[in-house]
Amino acid sequence: MGDQLDDMMVEARKFEKNLLNFFWRQGVSYSEGEDFVQETYLRLWKYRFQYEPAAKLSTFLFLIARQVRIDALRRQSRREMREDRWGKDQGDIQMPADQMVGEDVRWAVARLTEPLREVVELGVFQDLPYAQVAEILGIPVGTVKSRMSNALKKLKEIFDEQGS
Repeated sequence: MGDQLDDMMVEARKFEKNLLNFFWRQGVSYSEGEDFVQETYLRLWKYRFQYEPAAKLSTFLFLIARQVRIDALRRQSRREMREDRWGKDQGDIQMPADQMVGEDVRWAVARLTEPLREVVELGVFQDLPYAQVAEILGIPVGTVKSRMSNALKKLKEIFDEQGS
């Protein structure tokens, strides 16, 4: 059993760059993304016995990574509410402009709503099949296809606005 766990963690480390890109494309800074990747691996270790070997390890990892991102957004939201309540300056919460990704595609994808951004990130940037995206997000494959279609339409609108 111990060797299987070691093998799983070694296999999981192969997805480090993909996980970092997953967080980066969601507007997370590189250093914060590294922290999120480490948190993903810590959670993988914590939930290692819930992993079903019949499923792809990458699916399980991205499911955990998505939850890490959601938890971080919730913490940020709570922090902002507390700071609003107590009148503190929120400037340090904002991501500096120089940390924003410079490429037009990533900028446009970051403007999408979270559900649309997630399907683009997983389906396009991570090159996962729709069935696996559906499994990670816990939604039907038809919903993935619909969101992808809507995301592509919205991206075209964003680029059209920028071009005019």
